[in-house]
Amino acid sequence: MQNRSLLWVVALLFLSAAVSAQTQIDAAQTTAFRLKDPSIQLVDVRTPAEWQQTGVIEGARKMNYNSPDFQQQVAQLDKTKPVIVYCAAGGRSPKAAKLLLKMGFQNVYDYAGGMNDWKARGNKTVQ
Repeated sequence: MQNRSLLWVVALLFLSAAVSAQTQIDAAQTTAFRLKDPSIQLVDVRTPAEWQQTGVIEGARKMNYNSPDFQQQVAQLDKTKPVIVYCAAGGRSPKAAKLLLKMGFQNVYDYAGGMNDWKARGNKTVQ
C-alpha cells in the first residue's frame, strides 16, 4: 500500500511540474501565435539601452527584467490572456516566464532565441 501512495505522490509532482512549465517557442511560432490570437501579450524584458539600440518587436510591451519593480510591471498584464516573453538571446526570458507562472499566469511562452534570433532572421523592429 505504501508503494501505491508513493507512486501517486510522484505522479502528482510530475503533473504539477508539467502544468507550471513555460513553453519555449521560436520566431515562426511567435509570429503564428500573434496572427492567430491578436490578444497575445508580447513582453520584451530587455533593458532600455537594448531597446534603444535594436528596437523591439512591433506590439511588444517594454518591461525591464532587471528593474526593481519588474514584478509590479508584469502584474499589470492580463493573467487570462497568453503571454510571450523575450530578451536578447534567451537568458532572462525563461526567468521572467517562470516568475509569471508563479504569479498565476496560465499560458506563458518563452521566445527562446530572443531579439538576436528575430533580427538574424531578417524580421523588422520598431522603436
